[in-house]
Amino acid sequence: MIKKHQAELSAVFYKDSSSFALFDGNSGSNLLPYQSSPQRFEITEAEERRINVLRQWCVGFEFSSGSNDYLLSLKDISEHRYFDLVCKVFHVSYDDSKGLWMLFVWDGTDVPPLSIPGKLEDEEHNPLPLHIESSPLDLETLRNFFPVGTVLRVSTDRSYENFGRYFTATGKWVRIRNMSCQVSSGMWHGLLQSSSKIRLFSDNDNVVWDYMRRFRERISGRHGHMPIWTDPSSQFLTEVDWVNVASVTLMKIATQLQGNVRCCCIVRVVSIHPFQAEHYSSPNGSSEYTMKLTLEDPTARIHALLCGKEWVRFQLG
Repeated sequence: MIKKHQAELSAVFYKDSSSFALFDGNSGSNLLPYQSSPQRFEITEAEERRINVLRQWCVGFEFSSGSNDYLLSLKDISEHRYFDLVCKVFHVSYDDSKGLWMLFVWDGTDVPPLSIPGKLEDEEHNPLPLHIESSPLDLETLRNFFPVGTVLRVSTDRSYENFGRYFTATGKWVRIRNMSCQVSSGMWHGLLQSSSKIRLFSDNDNVVWDYMRRFRERISGRHGHMPIWTDPSSQFLTEVDWVNVASVTLMKIATQLQGNVRCCCIVRVVSIHPFQAEHYSSPNGSSEYTMKLTLEDPTARIHALLCGKEWVRFQLG
């Protein structure tokens, strides 16, 4: 039965008398439902014809992108605020430890920097994690991400138990409606609610073209690989010895650069271990100093080691 609730139409399912079946929306000859009610569902010839008509209609129909009243870019997000996000879905995976599906989405902008909780001495016993997901993604998957712009991790809640089985928008642009964000270990983490909705865009949609145009304009500029929130002339940026060195992101360093390549990357040092100078020592017991830094930019968080003369030069700088 179709009923109206809070100005929206809803289908009401009665356990004792109703039955349903869900079919793939893609065109084809397969008319087997991918999910159906426990009661036996028998499809009629008239219903088969109607399914084929709906499939043909979906091929050429362009959905409205919706109202822009709640639409935000990743650069403008804030904690505990519901909003809409137009983004490209790079990857979807299941987190076994958390029992939740996770989307990896991108819109070509950078999330705002966050303050890091805790103290320097916490790094020894409670180090900052390098990623939100329980296990790091493999290198081949990471290489499919754009090296510029934040890839936001977005987790589902328990109502999305079968999400990965029927989600077909990996590699495509979507509009996520009514999502939110929280902060975990100094990193942004998106959340899908049971009330969230995902709307698929066609590759030729004007909204998609506009987002990609703005991204191309960004990376074509002189400072295109620097974080959006960075002022290149800031007195708080540490100077480097080499000039005219290509600017890159941590994601590019981690996934694409190989060998002894010199590059420039604007990062934040979010932790140091050990944090007291008298504790610097080499793991092999030699007299050389070793310090582990945790670095981050809008694209990634990594560990970096300073050893021997490089540690001394870093201190003097």
